[in-house]
Amino acid sequence: MKYVRRFMWFIASRLLVFTVVVAVLILAFYLSMNAANIYILLSDGMELRTQVILTREGGEDLHNFFRDDFLYADEALNVGYSDESPYANYDITSFESDVTLEWVWSWPWEDTAQATIVYRVPEIKGTILSSKKSLVESGVLSSSPPAWQGGRYRMTLYREKGQWKIAGMTQTQVILEPTPAPTATPAPTPAPAAS
Repeated sequence: MKYVRRFMWFIASRLLVFTVVVAVLILAFYLSMNAANIYILLSDGMELRTQVILTREGGEDLHNFFRDDFLYADEALNVGYSDESPYANYDITSFESDVTLEWVWSWPWEDTAQATIVYRVPEIKGTILSSKKSLVESGVLSSSPPAWQGGRYRMTLYREKGQWKIAGMTQTQVILEPTPAPTATPAPTPAPAAS
């Protein structure tokens, strides 16, 4: 009987260790899956939000990344759609955006997540609208689009019907990009006189 008890204890202890290891692996898998999904959502969502602010196009796709109540209250989007937008006088052709995920946490069984990101737009390419060229000549506007104000943000996300959406964004630090220097247009050089 003594050997049977030892054998049963051996099996039970190994089974307990195996169960704990499997539970930790499953938890790590779901944590990393949530983190990856959240990073992709934040990266694509913030890039699309910037595109809409810069170009006023593609706004209907924002509902795939952001909750409706966030979109209606987003001051940057409201300014971007208005005539007061600093980019309203420019034809934006391209931009470069950068999301750095510093921290994210979401339990697999919860439908909320918190993240901290640094979002920057180091480069915006565009030209002044032809109707506004006189404002460049008078010095009111620059010939190149203004720099983007990036920053560090604390993000709140909710999972709705299995899909993560950004529900809140609070800026905790401002990061100013350097103002782009206007590019000089090359002047034609005189041709040397033939001898």
